[in-house]
Amino acid sequence: MKLLFTLLVLLVPLAIQAQGYITKSIKDFGAKGNGRTNDQDAFVKASAFFNKRKGNGKLIIPKGIYRVGRQKFSGNDKGSIAYVGEYAIDLRACVNMIIEGQAGAILKNNDSLKIGTFSPVTGKAFKHAIKDINVKPEYAGYAANAGNAVFISGCSNIKISGLVIDGNVANFSFGGNWGIGRNAFELIHYGIYIVDANDISVNKCSIKNFACDGIYIANLGQQLKTYNIFIDHCEVNYCGRNGLSWIGGENIRVSNSVFSNSGQGTVHESPAAGISIEVENSSFCRKGYFFHCTMENNIGSAITSGSKDLATNVVFKNCTAASPVYYSLFADAASHVFEDCKFYGTVLVWYKGVAEKDAVKFRRCVFEENYRGKKMYDGTYLFGAEATGVEVDSCTFRAYTTADYYLNALTKDCSTGNTQKIQISNSSFYSYSQTGSKLGEKIAGIAGHTVFYNNKFYAPPAVNFLNGFDANCNADAGKNSFYPAPGK
Repeated sequence: MKLLFTLLVLLVPLAIQAQGYITKSIKDFGAKGNGRTNDQDAFVKASAFFNKRKGNGKLIIPKGIYRVGRQKFSGNDKGSIAYVGEYAIDLRACVNMIIEGQAGAILKNNDSLKIGTFSPVTGKAFKHAIKDINVKPEYAGYAANAGNAVFISGCSNIKISGLVIDGNVANFSFGGNWGIGRNAFELIHYGIYIVDANDISVNKCSIKNFACDGIYIANLGQQLKTYNIFIDHCEVNYCGRNGLSWIGGENIRVSNSVFSNSGQGTVHESPAAGISIEVENSSFCRKGYFFHCTMENNIGSAITSGSKDLATNVVFKNCTAASPVYYSLFADAASHVFEDCKFYGTVLVWYKGVAEKDAVKFRRCVFEENYRGKKMYDGTYLFGAEATGVEVDSCTFRAYTTADYYLNALTKDCSTGNTQKIQISNSSFYSYSQTGSKLGEKIAGIAGHTVFYNNKFYAPPAVNFLNGFDANCNADAGKNSFYPAPGK
């Protein structure tokens, strides 16, 4: 009995100590940070250490270049793929953790990691001309992924700050293509991957050069497990697919951040957007707030949201969206609001909502063609809506070579109280084109099933705004005025 009591006295303090808050440096696990040594083992050990104790600590990453990444060749193992990449920081079911990068801390993937299609038997690159090889089950084992830099799963209260995370994809060893795009390698290679986790913050991080997404946020299934994700003062550049993919979760808040140059580097995959909101895994995207963000120079849309009523209650405020190749905004989702935003290039709204609460709304926004002296994507109009219930209030449109708008509310109900009609109020439309636009000769804008109230229209004398296909739709609700176009 005395021996048992002695053991209990010894074990209790150890159990308490195991749960106590602890601070470790990645160098405590053997990392060199000299830009040459492969420090993957140190990150694997650090992840295992904190996973075993379920978090409750801080991992400091001092100044240095930490080379990470390693792959396992399957050797034709049944059910595996050709090459499986390891994760660097890999946290699972951890609570109360800080990952702190000190000034000059860089995580960089090793050169020559393999990505794409490789033979699961010989390990050699498998070049091919097969369309959409990723959906053909006979080639499932030919994939090679490079792993993730940071993986957060089933965790709570995790803070990541101060890191430069470089995927280094340009220096990989490429097999054949996988996915859809100009040069697609849509396999596991993400900067920060968050799934089924809550109260996660990412602050003052630079993320670049990943084959897939810079930041990926997911919620698996209908049960809410991913929520309270905060991203602030981050820059995401030159990722192959998207700067930020939000495919599930609730209360996602992104501020003072940049998501640019998607698809402009070595790898290009669809949709190559700055920010992509696209529900997957039988989930939902709810309550998103984006403040003072910039999305520019992406091959795809600056912002795309296409999940209809599965993506709701999303607000963009004081944001800038510019796209040279595709829409600055593609919106086919419910309850999206854009306030005090600037759009350069064509905006397209496609959502066909039923109730007023489902409307896509623009307040005090600016729509222009040119961004930093260059013309952005021209869909023949600045603002297009083949949708229902769109609202535009106190906005400014400036068109130089194209039309201000093409609007077609997809409703047959022209009654005065019908909220499915498009409503345009208190806005100014400037058309500087002398010859009209691609919509038609001498046309500055076309609208049908749209209500205009208290707007100002400016155009050269011979260029017209054609508002209202149907006299019963009350296109002119009053206080609209037309003027000659002023100087540019």
